[in-house]
Amino acid sequence: MRDLIRYQLGLLLRSQRWLPPVLLFAMLIVAGQFGGQQYGDSLGWCAGMLVPCTGWLTRTVLTGEPGAARACVAAASGPRRAQLAALCAALVCGAVLAVLAGVFEWTLSSPPLGVPNPPLAAIARDGGTAVLIGLLAGTALGALCAPPLLNRPATAVLSLAAASLVLLVAPGSPVNSAIRDAFTSDSADAATRFPALPLVGAVVLLAVAWAVAVRAAERGLPD
Repeated sequence: MRDLIRYQLGLLLRSQRWLPPVLLFAMLIVAGQFGGQQYGDSLGWCAGMLVPCTGWLTRTVLTGEPGAARACVAAASGPRRAQLAALCAALVCGAVLAVLAGVFEWTLSSPPLGVPNPPLAAIARDGGTAVLIGLLAGTALGALCAPPLLNRPATAVLSLAAASLVLLVAPGSPVNSAIRDAFTSDSADAATRFPALPLVGAVVLLAVAWAVAVRAAERGLPD
């Protein structure tokens, strides 16, 4: 499995197809850094922007392999292992983006205003967990919006955009709940809340999405 993951990562880096989603994510992160952003707000913004961008990046990984090469890899290692390796490679790439963006946001943000001793450790913990939830949710969406579940690019893009929007704005979604828990600008004492249930929801979403994607790869479902 490790060799398959390295193969997928090398294929992605050589193709440079990672540039559009990464550049979009970078622009969104920089655009969100308007003056006076607090730590929790910045991490919440980062978590939200990870959803569509890592979804796009995941689909890029899953569609980057030529058809003949994909068939050879699936025949040699099995379609289940081949698909799972591509999903793991996408998660690794998304994790790198999440870490870099989280550090960037924290470095350029400021402590909560008007709070003598803000709970910075709790803000970092809860905001970092929100970033993790955004990563897991985005990777899950990308797995569901990629072949063999969705082969047509237009259908996949529309589905990914719509699903990302739902996760960001729906009150019951793990991403929306985690972002709300991470924000500090609406709290008088800068208190945050650890998003335990949203984290469980994001893990379950990822597990289900990966199971569906791997099962579809085994069956070779058409669009």
